[in-house]
Amino acid sequence: MKDLIEHTGEKTGFINEKELLARLPMSRRTLANWRKQGRIPFVQLPGARHILYHWQSVETSLLRLQRNA
Repeated sequence: MKDLIEHTGEKTGFINEKELLARLPMSRRTLANWRKQGRIPFVQLPGARHILYHWQSVETSLLRLQRNA
């Protein structure tokens, strides 16, 4: 799993919730609501409790939410 998350020492691929929240100014509850609303793309493998986020996909989704975009 670590190979999926780390690329050349910098986390640019898949990151966990804690790492995503360190990059975004929002609460865990807001993040959960945005997941339910489909605003933030995420991956949850079958049978796994952990949710992963592909940072570039999240960034693209957030850019679409920009005003006047």
